Amino acid sequence: MTGKVIVNAWPLDEGLIDYTAASYGEESEENPSYTANVVANKNLTVGGKTVDASQITKQLIAENLHEINGVESNVATGYHAIEFLLWGQDLNGTDGGAGKRPASDFDAKNCTAGNCDRRAAYLKAATDLLVDDLQWMVNQWVKGGVAREAITNGNQQENLATIFTGMGSLSYGERMKLGLLLHDPEEEHDCFSDNTHWSHYYDAVGIRNVYTGSYKHIDDSMVNGPSISDLVVAKDKAADQDLRKHLDVTIAKMRIIVDAANSGEVYDQMIAEANVSGNAKVKAAVDALVAQTRSIERAVVVKGLDSVAIEGSDSLVTSELIN
Repeated sequence: MTGKVIVNAWPLDEGLIDYTAASYGEESEENPSYTANVVANKNLTVGGKTVDASQITKQLIAENLHEINGVESNVATGYHAIEFLLWGQDLNGTDGGAGKRPASDFDAKNCTAGNCDRRAAYLKAATDLLVDDLQWMVNQWVKGGVAREAITNGNQQENLATIFTGMGSLSYGERMKLGLLLHDPEEEHDCFSDNTHWSHYYDAVGIRNVYTGSYKHIDDSMVNGPSISDLVVAKDKAADQDLRKHLDVTIAKMRIIVDAANSGEVYDQMIAEANVSGNAKVKAAVDALVAQTRSIERAVVVKGLDSVAIEGSDSLVTSELIN
C-alpha cells in the first residue's frame, strides 16, 4: 500500500482520469487538472512540474495523482474511480440509464476511444490499490490491530462515544437529503453505475450491524457477539427497543427504494423534480434516518456520554425536506 488510504472518496472530477463528453467542459477555475486525462497523456504538468505518467502504476496513482494540486475532487483511486472506469459517465441526468462504456474501451486489439492499453493499466492499478487499502483496513481491526486496540483499550466511555458518533453521523443521511433537495444526480452515491439504491441500503444495514453486534453472511449464516445494544438494555430497555425499531423501519424504507430500482426506476430517476412518487420514497427514507438519529441521541443520553457530536448540516435539519 502506497500513499493515503482511499476507499470511497467523492466528489470526483473524472476528466483527471479519462475522456469525457463535451458537456463536461474544458476547464475549471478550482481545478487545473480538470481535464488532465491521465489515460491519454504520458506527461502531466502539476504545479509547474512535469510528472512522468508513461507507466500507470499504483505508486503513480496514490502518490502523484490523487488530490494533485491540493484539489480534493482529483480523486484518482477508490471505488468511484474504478466505477467511472468501468461504466463511464452517466449522461442521462435524471432519466433512466447508467454509464455505457463499451468493453472495447479496454480491448487493445479492437480499441475504441484510443489508449485502451493505458486504460486497462489504470483499471488494474486502481483495483490493486483498492485491494491493498482494504487489506490495510482489515489489518487495523484484527486482534492486535491499531484500530481495535484503540477502541477496546483506554477510557471505555470515550471509546463508546466514538462508536456512537460514527453511527449517528452516518445515520444522519446528509447525502440523501442534499440530492433530493437539489434534484441532482451528481449528489447520488454511485452516479456512474446507478447502484446508489444498494449503497444506501447497506449503509443502513451496517448501522444496525454495529448496534446489534450481528452480521449476516452471504450464505445467510449469522455472526453474533456482545453489542452496544446490550449496554443500552442494561440502562434502559425501552430506549434499546426504540432504537431497534427505528433501525428496522429505516431498512424497510431503504428496501422500498431498492425494490423500485430493481423494477426499473433507479435512484437518480426517483430524485427528479417532477417525480412525485419517487421523491416520496426517498423522503420517507430520509425521514426514517432523521428519526433514527434522534433515537441514537437518546441512547447516548442513557449511557451518560457527553462527548458525542453527530455531524450534520443545520440548514438541512431545518429545511422543508424533513419538516
